[in-house]
Amino acid sequence: MSEIAKLKPEEAIQKINEGAVFFDIIDEEGFSVVAYDGVESTQLTLLQLLEKLQWLDKDVNYIAGGYDDASGFKAANLLHHQGFEKVAYVSGGVQAWFQDGFPVKYNVNGGCSTGSCDTGSCSTGSCGTDYEEDDYMGGCSGCSCGH
Repeated sequence: MSEIAKLKPEEAIQKINEGAVFFDIIDEEGFSVVAYDGVESTQLTLLQLLEKLQWLDKDVNYIAGGYDDASGFKAANLLHHQGFEKVAYVSGGVQAWFQDGFPVKYNVNGGCSTGSCDTGSCSTGSCGTDYEEDDYMGGCSGCSCGH
């Protein structure tokens, strides 16, 4: 079995741009105050990831990121121990992502939100994904405030 790769944010973006699937790991309550932006991602809890394992392609590269180092590592470790060999996580999580100058999304009150940072505020509301689970479980994010 291969090892879990620890990627700097810029390395993660390069891998995502090359086709890696990115999981943004949120807390077990299904909320995220801040999330990755600028890349396609799926926002889910560790439990939701565990439930989806049977449908994931083991030949795909997977990258996990969370609020901090531990969240992404836990997800990558879960994948690794289930036989996925092409797994990595974002070193430092969304905090390092932001510190390195990459855009993040902020959720008002930890829930789904929409709005524009250009107006100086984000308004709360439904995600409008037409997927009740996504709307309820924090499957979207609001303002893309950048750095």
